[in-house]
Amino acid sequence: MGRMIRRGTTLALACLLIVSFTPIRSLAQAKPKIPPPFAFEQKTTDEQGNRSPGKVTFNHKTHIEKGQKCLNCHGKGKPFKTKIGTSPDLTMKAYDEGKACGTCHNGKIAFSTKEKDSCLKCHKVPSSS
Repeated sequence: MGRMIRRGTTLALACLLIVSFTPIRSLAQAKPKIPPPFAFEQKTTDEQGNRSPGKVTFNHKTHIEKGQKCLNCHGKGKPFKTKIGTSPDLTMKAYDEGKACGTCHNGKIAFSTKEKDSCLKCHKVPSSS
């Protein structure tokens, strides 16, 4: 009888140790906090001298609602860094070459950056006051 109690106690202690060393995050996968929309720094003209149709405001929530995950765009070998202002090649030329936003906005995964009818999906025309 004493032997069974010791086995039960040992098993209980082993379970307690396993649970105490298991990171909380792995027990309940926390959803990442969605960053608020932000506007890209914008030049008034593109590489060819064409006037910009307006600032681009990026909204993570819109992309998440379309089924995208953070790791689709962010991480090693992905087109974007996680810190604003550190991602290279944020130009229409780069997008049209399939870099940065153009990785997905290529006409196959999402609308193409080359489609002139799609400009206002990203560029917001400034309101005239």
